[in-house]
Amino acid sequence: MNLKSNHKVWLVFAQLLGMETEQERRQLDEIVVPDSKEKLLLDEMSSGEDYLRRRQMIEDIDVDRELERVMRPRRRRLSVLLGRVAAVLLPLLLGGTAIYVMYSRNNASLKNVISLHDVEPGTLEAVLVTSDGTLRELQTAGNHINEKDGSKIMVDSARLNYQDNRPESVRELIYNKLLVGRGHEYMLILNDGTRVWMNSKSELSYPVAFGENVRRVRLSGEAYFEVTKDSVRPFIVEVDRGFEVKVLGTHFNIKAYDTDDSYETTLVEGKVQVSQGHKTKITLEPSEQMVIGKDGRHEVRVVNTSYYTAWHEGWFYFNDESLEQVLIMIGRWYDVDFVFAKENLKEITVTGKLKRFENLSVILKMLERTTGTELMLKNRIVKVDKKK
Repeated sequence: MNLKSNHKVWLVFAQLLGMETEQERRQLDEIVVPDSKEKLLLDEMSSGEDYLRRRQMIEDIDVDRELERVMRPRRRRLSVLLGRVAAVLLPLLLGGTAIYVMYSRNNASLKNVISLHDVEPGTLEAVLVTSDGTLRELQTAGNHINEKDGSKIMVDSARLNYQDNRPESVRELIYNKLLVGRGHEYMLILNDGTRVWMNSKSELSYPVAFGENVRRVRLSGEAYFEVTKDSVRPFIVEVDRGFEVKVLGTHFNIKAYDTDDSYETTLVEGKVQVSQGHKTKITLEPSEQMVIGKDGRHEVRVVNTSYYTAWHEGWFYFNDESLEQVLIMIGRWYDVDFVFAKENLKEITVTGKLKRFENLSVILKMLERTTGTELMLKNRIVKVDKKK
């Protein structure tokens, strides 16, 4: 394996560790193409397919061992990269105010901050509203739910599956709604095989089985979609304000909370058409994002999609985000509220990567160290003040 190949492997691990520079992000975008070795390695290390398996994998990862596995033929060159990767355990500044990802499960300084007065991370929970208006808590629903059209909706600990038990013919569309509250997330497989990961405080309405002409769902909140290709039936995601996303088959993220000033569509793979009423119709290419404000103004920009899709892979990923926006996202996941002692604290910028499955105390300690603030938790309310 030559030096150029070694550098490619470093780029993959740098992204997983949240250590990549802007130049390295651009280089990684060039080499991580479908069916490439780098894409396969990245998929293996960060797959969002199974929440529990992914969480365990991330917590157990041994960077030295994995690098040795993929670079065994040239051990002399390995030592150089191991030195760089080991730096993740040191207080390195990523640029601006940064957060450092700690991979060691035995990091006593972080584990010791967990106390009785703590908040555990979000869980895989949701409520299903069936076509007759019945609310079913999925953690106690058993292994399946019957719908009036004969569909058998399969339920397990982490997802709903409509794909394998659909009725033979669809005479009328009947709808379900999935409600994911603060402090939770959930995944479902729709009737056509499309996979949807739903973030905290989100709702999705959808047919139990799609009709012949179009696949249409309605979203409030945030969700990541992997849409099954179908050249006959376009897939449409509706949001309010006349905002919708139309696709045939692709991977993308929509963030559209009703409390946000703007809605975001971030395209990872394929093509989508984003529209608002009859005035705005924009086709996005991979790595493009469209932002539509409440006033109807829109902007298309090229982004690192990892920042906007990392949540469904078990991460918070920030790039010069204001502390206020960071804490809004964290608050949804841990079901806590934040109160700022001074308005100017909201504008502190945060860059870096955090695990979503740490206890809240660990997250708060990391933020304190890197923002110069004091974060005090009491009765699920965190007071944000300047460090004294």
